Amino acid sequence: MTLADELAQLHELQKVDYQIYQREQALKALDSGDALKQHAIDVMKRHDTAAAALRKLEAEQRDAELSLKTLEAKKVAVHQKLYSGRITNPKELGDLEKDEAMLAGQVGHQEEVLLDLMYRVEAAQTQESALAAELDAAKRKWKGTVTHTQAEAARLQKELAALRPERERLAARVEKPLLRRYEEIRKMRSGIGMAVTGNEMCPACHVKLTPHTLTRLHEGEDLTFCDNCGRILAWEK
Repeated sequence: MTLADELAQLHELQKVDYQIYQREQALKALDSGDALKQHAIDVMKRHDTAAAALRKLEAEQRDAELSLKTLEAKKVAVHQKLYSGRITNPKELGDLEKDEAMLAGQVGHQEEVLLDLMYRVEAAQTQESALAAELDAAKRKWKGTVTHTQAEAARLQKELAALRPERERLAARVEKPLLRRYEEIRKMRSGIGMAVTGNEMCPACHVKLTPHTLTRLHEGEDLTFCDNCGRILAWEK
């Protein structure tokens, strides 16, 4: 078998090897979704904190509403007693007037407290709602990425399973010394151990070949290597 024939067989092997290399690299590059999962967890924690704060404020608002109703009821009772006509003692009437004024002040203050709580509850509801929407989006993106990754991984593994037997068949046809040299170069050069050129450039590293290398390549009597990347070269006739 001539060197040209050996290189032709090696080139067929290189084609399959590069397909395998591409798919293996694609598998490594697949997004596991771990970062998106952690982001979703972080958003969930912030949402839980916001939801707890909202529940606390809503409880405070209910307590404030109850306190206001109680104060208003007391104020109405004092007012009715004051103007019922049953109380004639001036001192007692004066005390009732003071009580009514005091309750009116407490009612006014409680109304302000309740109004402030209503504003705070509204703001907390807005924040909780926004975080709930962000959490939903984060979960959907994470789950979508995981689903896509699983599908892509299955597709790539299926293609690799079909390519590897073909790789073994082609490798068995290459002379062992040449195959060993090729394998050594391929491991160091991103899955490409040889290149076929029809001009003055190495198609793998895109560097111009020296005249001496071109002469050896044209003669085809010995293995020729790229001056720059060291890959095995073959001339495309």
